[in-house]
Formats: sequence, structure tokens, C-alpha cells
Amino acid sequence: MTVAVVTGASSGIGAAVARHLADRGLTVLGVARRAAELHKIGTDIQSPGAFEPVVADLTTDASMAAVAAAVAGRPVTALVHSAGIDHVREIASTTRTELEALWNINISAPILLTRALLDVLADGAGVVFIGSTAAARGIDRHAAYGASKAALHGLTVNLAVDLAPRVRVNCVSPGGTRTPMTAAYIAAYQQGADPERVDRELAIERGRMLLGGLAEPKDVALTVGHVALDATAMTGTVVHVDGGFTAR
Repeated sequence: MTVAVVTGASSGIGAAVARHLADRGLTVLGVARRAAELHKIGTDIQSPGAFEPVVADLTTDASMAAVAAAVAGRPVTALVHSAGIDHVREIASTTRTELEALWNINISAPILLTRALLDVLADGAGVVFIGSTAAARGIDRHAAYGASKAALHGLTVNLAVDLAPRVRVNCVSPGGTRTPMTAAYIAAYQQGADPERVDRELAIERGRMLLGGLAEPKDVALTVGHVALDATAMTGTVVHVDGGFTAR
């Protein structure tokens, strides 16, 4: 059976991608730190495919080895890097420790996990990174986070060159999406901030959403599935799923 590896699979976009790929008949190895949430996703999936939970935090060499061991030599057709953390803070108050934590999960983990699985990526496999509109448009108090996602976009085009023609590498870049991470971002953004500044910046963000409102995780998952499995002539591309946010 065809195997997919999806990180960040315990919630939000990662969970939606895991469900979608299982619906398409793949055996999905869902990787996340939170065991209870991860196992619940597996219980909820009733699909032609299957779900295998892999509890790992992706910040250590041991965690990379654990994912590779779970794959157990099976050919991986889709590798989706959805694990990530947000950071809502001005650079003036951002610590080195916070920057390292952000970088470790948002950019180092995708690079190192891809490296760990290179030998089991099937011919024609699709590697998909989950980017962000914060890499393409300035968002208040998001400099460090936006930089980490911009690095991911840069990784996409360069890794596509390195792995061609055997493996395709692309990035799906969501805008505002109805996920726990988005809810946490809004709460963190509003906490202790000047209300006028918050209202102004949120109005700017809403004004960029040409289709209005937040996307649903399944909207992003549908695009990820297409890019990973069906778009066989696509590599080195950043695909925006943002309701027109980056068009304005």
C-alpha cells in the first residue's frame, strides 16, 4: 500500500492532510508530539487507507530515526511537512532561545526529516512543505516567524533542483485558516497590545482576504493532496491557498 508521512498530524492542517490522504487510500504515518491528540485522529479516520501514529517531537536526531524506523523501508510517495510553531512578538523582545525553537521546528526539522527519508522516497514522490503568507506579506509582530517561513519557501526551490528528476518538491502556502494555531495567534496578538493597533492591523489583514473570512483546513488539504500526488509536472513551486491575500 502507498505510504505517506505527515508531520504536525495531531491538529489543524496536518490532521486534515492526514485524513485526506487516508481517504485517497494511502497508509498515513502521522507524526506529532502530542500522543493523545494523535491517537484520536487515528481513531477518527475511517477511510480506505490507514493511519499509523508516530509520536516524535522532530527536534532531535533520535526523533528523525524514530520516524525512519516507523517507515520500515516502505516506499514513501508523499512527505508533507506541516509541523510548525508561531511566534507573535517584536524583534526587540525576542530571545535567542525563542528564535532557536522557532527555527528548529519550522525549518531545521523539515530539512533533517527529508534527509532521513531520502532513501525511501519513491520515484516520483512529492515532498510538500507548508509555508505561510507571512513569508510574502508583512504582518505585524511576525518578523521572526515570517523569516522562518520565507526560508522554507527558499528551501523549496533549491531542494527541487537537488532532488530532480526523481522527487518533486513544492510548498503550499496557506493564509488565514481556521485552526487552533490561528486561534492562538489571534489571542496572543491581542494580549497586552494597544487596541487601536490591533484593530488597524486586523483590518488590514481582513482587507487582503479577497474571498472573505478564513479558509478551512480541508481546503488546504485538498491542494496538498493534488500537489503531492497528482501534479506530476510541478516542482519548485509555491502554491498560495490564501483567499487572494497575496494578490493585494
